[in-house]
Amino acid sequence: MKYSLYIIISLICLNFLNFTFAQNNFTTGSNNKQKTESSKVFDEIGKGIAGHEIEAIARYFSPQTYLSLSSGISGYYSSNQAYYVLEDFFKVYRVTAFRFDNIRTDSNNPYATGEYQFEYRGKRDMAQVYIALKKSGNNWKISQITIN
Repeated sequence: MKYSLYIIISLICLNFLNFTFAQNNFTTGSNNKQKTESSKVFDEIGKGIAGHEIEAIARYFSPQTYLSLSSGISGYYSSNQAYYVLEDFFKVYRVTAFRFDNIRTDSNNPYATGEYQFEYRGKRDMAQVYIALKKSGNNWKISQITIN
């Protein structure tokens, strides 16, 4: 009798733990998908910056992207304008190294910050980068790029 009671209590506890575990996986599943999608976008953007590949970045421009650059350029630009503004910026401020230090994908507005090392007129320097994404339909798009 005692043995049967222990088995029943154990089964109830296991079912409760299994239900709690399944519920946690269900509620965080969409969050993990969001993290994965936005993380991939940040990976591609980071590779694009490091490799001087404006096309890798431009494919994520939103119709109106806010740019604030250390060259003094600041404002909202269409995706075509943003392409040429960043292309010119990267030609003048030639990247020598780039990496994201912090990537936050756990919100509806993921962002990443990083260190942009560059050469300008024969001198090496560094700038901080901030890139924010927003959801546009089913895709993540860049809403803001700041390099200062």
